[in-house]
This record gives sequence, structure tokens and C-alpha cells, in this order.
Amino acid sequence: MSSNIRVHRICQYCQNDFEARTTVTKYCSNRCSKAAYKAIKRREKMIASEVEMKQLKEMPLQDLRNKEFLTVRQAAQLLNSSAKTVYNLIELGKINAVNLSQRKTLILRAQIDRLFEPILPEIDLRSQPKPRKVKISEAYHMAEIQLKYNISEKALFDIIKRNNIPKLAKGWHVYVPKDEIDQIFNPTKK
Repeated sequence: MSSNIRVHRICQYCQNDFEARTTVTKYCSNRCSKAAYKAIKRREKMIASEVEMKQLKEMPLQDLRNKEFLTVRQAAQLLNSSAKTVYNLIELGKINAVNLSQRKTLILRAQIDRLFEPILPEIDLRSQPKPRKVKISEAYHMAEIQLKYNISEKALFDIIKRNNIPKLAKGWHVYVPKDEIDQIFNPTKK
């Protein structure tokens, strides 16, 4: 049914003015109508493709969350870090892992969850031994020890550190108990 109405409109595709015969006409020509339809369909396909890509990207993470045992690469993906970081965590002892073969390392999923649990500080309730006080009259000067036992400064410091021998620093000089040094260098004498 044709009408005698003439309405001034603007094409929604090409933005040109045109004279429409109905009040619901959106496009100036059949060509603009088809082009607008194709643009709408193209946009719908792009949105559908983006949604599908998001689902595909999230799917491996959902699969990883359900697995009980993970490889190093999967654990890295779950933690959003590198495989080297996971290996470092294993080496530091923060994550326990098992080598099934030379190339296959598995990590329990619960180990990764434990990384994010709050760590309570360990309190040692045992009494700590009080450090022994060193008297200068009963101690050797570091240079004295070096001369007496013919030992280098570095070696002497290493021995003192290894045996947890107490030291007393007075100004420029460091003193070490005679009895402990003599016991280390002359174990037969008491």
C-alpha cells in the first residue's frame, strides 16, 4: 500500500538526507540497507568470536584448577609466572615436587594452594643458652693467635665462625677465649 506522505529523513548508514515515503524508513536506498545489514552481521560475528576466544583462554585454567597433579609448566601457568620461578620455589623448599623421570616433575595442587595460606611465625619456647662473656685476661688477641699457631687471618675467622666461638671487640682489637682456641688447635691438651 503506497502512501502520499513525504518525510524528510537522514540515512542511518551514509548520513545523507533523503525523502522517505513511510515514517519507519531508516536507509536512503537498497544499497545502504544491504550494507548496513552486512555491517550489523559482521559486528555480531566479531563479538561472538571474542566471546569464544575468552572461553578458550579461560578453559585451560579451569582444567588446571581441577587437576590434582600439575607439571612445572602447568603450575607456572596457574601462578601466572614463568617455569623458572616454579623451579626456584621448588629449590627453596616452598613447594614440594617429585621427579618421576629425568624430564617429568609433578607438583601436588595442594602445595600450590599452601603458598597462599598465612604463615604463622614459629616461636621457640626452649631457653636460649646465654652467650659466654669473654674476659680480656683469659683471651687471646687475634694477632696473637695468628703468630702462635701460624694461621692466616681468613682461616682463623672461618674456624671461629664454624665453631661458634664467642668474640669480644674492644676498640680496634678482637679477643677470643684462650681455652676454646687451645682446645681446637691442641685437642690433646686439656
